[in-house]
Amino acid sequence: MKYAQYIMTVLVMVMVMCGCKKENYAELNKGNIALTLSASTNTVVLQEKNRDNDALILNWTSGSNKGTNASIRYTLQLAKQGTNFANPISLDMGLAVYSNKFSVSTLNDSLRNHFNATPGTVFMLETRIIAQTQAAGISADTSPVAVISVTTYQPVTKTLYLIGDAAPNGWDNTKAVALTAIATEPGGFTWTGQLNIGDFKFLTTLGQWIPTYNKSAAAADSLFYRTDFGQADDKFHISANGIYTLKLNLLSMKIAISQPVQPTAPPYSRLWIVGDATPNGWNISAPNEMRVDSGNMFVFNYNELLNAGEFKIPTATGNWGTDYYMPLANHPALSATDVQLVRGGSPDNKWQITTAGPYKIKLDLLNMKINIQPFTPYKQLWLVGDATPVGWNINSPAPMTADPTNPYLFTWQGAMTAGEFKIPTTTGNWGCDYFMPMVNHQPISSTLAKFIPSGNPDNKWQITVPGNYKITLDQLHETILIQKL
Repeated sequence: MKYAQYIMTVLVMVMVMCGCKKENYAELNKGNIALTLSASTNTVVLQEKNRDNDALILNWTSGSNKGTNASIRYTLQLAKQGTNFANPISLDMGLAVYSNKFSVSTLNDSLRNHFNATPGTVFMLETRIIAQTQAAGISADTSPVAVISVTTYQPVTKTLYLIGDAAPNGWDNTKAVALTAIATEPGGFTWTGQLNIGDFKFLTTLGQWIPTYNKSAAAADSLFYRTDFGQADDKFHISANGIYTLKLNLLSMKIAISQPVQPTAPPYSRLWIVGDATPNGWNISAPNEMRVDSGNMFVFNYNELLNAGEFKIPTATGNWGTDYYMPLANHPALSATDVQLVRGGSPDNKWQITTAGPYKIKLDLLNMKINIQPFTPYKQLWLVGDATPVGWNINSPAPMTADPTNPYLFTWQGAMTAGEFKIPTTTGNWGCDYFMPMVNHQPISSTLAKFIPSGNPDNKWQITVPGNYKITLDQLHETILIQKL
């Protein structure tokens, strides 16, 4: 055991001694080695597509430490030819370093930012190495100058934004949607998301309309770099709503737009309406909730007596800074169907109700459309079906009774057999509009009803237990109460 410990101690001492010798090697006498610098090339043409490649490699000799055995510190300098290094780029290379590589992007950025080199033109670069022996009283040595011809480039933007009525945030140039730069592809950007029927183009800077990347007149898959308001402002067009992937390259000036894919789920499962037009007013903590269409998760409905006033559609409660579905402009005509998702709710556009009364609002998140319709209640409704006393007789269905104090309520009471029924809005025509269950044969305990134009899909309620029933339909709120007496 003691012998093993002795061997380990000896090994550690040897390693320490070897390490010291290696560390001090750089500080030995360098003799009279001349300080020189050489470049891997005398002519460099920089291109952004090669931005990560090596553009220039500079190597230098150690130089002399004048017999001091002291280390030498190196400073690499780059300057514009003819300036006598009056305004150089000075890079501290440290000790025992004899080479430096510049990537294409690093050299291009250095020359453009420090010397204001003009892209696309030749810049004559001078470079030298300065060696400073780390001992008192020793002056620095400077290598002969190497001259290199460098042609720089104008780099494409590092940010790109999607804007347009086809885009999620509309034409607000302060809220355009950012694309993602492709790290492995110089000039490449990509984005995947919902696009709606409409037009789009690309901004380079939020809040600025120039410069932009537009659709080129030369080819459908080509980009045009627009730098002046007098130039053509052609845009890309989306003809079908859906999920798209955009991939473009600002160096090749090409764009690829995928075929649309239908999303499998809506972006929100709950939405609300807030505003003085609604019963709960401007109460963001408890706004009125919209109802999801159980036959289509992308559709939200709100049927109510509205006041003269404004409203908008928040995606969350309790926070005025949430995102909203809003009109494209403030107070549009109620016949306008365009809608946009506004991040943070600014600009604060709202819909305006000018005439108080019953309204039915339908928001479609898949097609990004809204329908706001004043509602005129039907003066008569009926029941038809083999569960009713009249059977499937559309010419003479069972009439419901209007509520004398509420024009939206209708009731029917009587004996029902096992079978089906639905509620037509007229007689003598199977192709008329109906009030129906949300889905076929939904449980009669459910209070949800749905107005279905032309009765398609042909959903029906089903009575499984014969007996006396009372049926109450609210045609404004589209609810039903089926009670067995």
